[in-house]
Amino acid sequence: MMKLKVCGMREPDNIRELIEQIQPDWMGLIFHPSSPRFVDSNEDYIKALEIRKVGVFVNADIADIAEKIHSFGLTTLQLHGKETVDEVRKIKEKSGLEIFKVYSVNDSIQWELVECYLPYVDYFLFDTFTKSYGGSGKTFNWQLLLDYPFEKPFLLSGGISLDHIVPIQNLQSQVPQMKGIDINSKFEIEPGYKNLALIKEFKGKI
Repeated sequence: MMKLKVCGMREPDNIRELIEQIQPDWMGLIFHPSSPRFVDSNEDYIKALEIRKVGVFVNADIADIAEKIHSFGLTTLQLHGKETVDEVRKIKEKSGLEIFKVYSVNDSIQWELVECYLPYVDYFLFDTFTKSYGGSGKTFNWQLLLDYPFEKPFLLSGGISLDHIVPIQNLQSQVPQMKGIDINSKFEIEPGYKNLALIKEFKGKI
């Protein structure tokens, strides 16, 4: 069974229904101010939820990350920017939380750059390169992942929709280190508000 992360959640009623109806493995909260899914309220409501909460950060300082961990009850940190290996190490050591490190894929993957992060992350996450750090709604060339050389598990992201069920299954059969899927924009009614019927259908098929 593939794990499921639903990212870009924000609205309390939508969040409540997501948890009640779908129970994804992770729920992503975006703390990058320029994102149309930026979360800046409902701390107490979100903190009390019984779900693994992923804070998505882009080149944030440790103090800001620590404040969001406390305010929202984060269980996981997704580092989506150009964080150095040393920065990721410090964030891992100071937070003690599960870490997702994002690699934004353009035309190729430089595995030696990914390898440096191995000691400090729990999952890699491969997303489509965009100057706005995600949210492009576009896929990348998944064939590049056939050469994935590590045992470390990873999540697949970037423009995933219901149309990708069979390609996801084919990729997972060839690269068993792919343990989960991260969905967002293709399952939205509007930025930050998800179509739960589509997500339920997707979860039932992966």
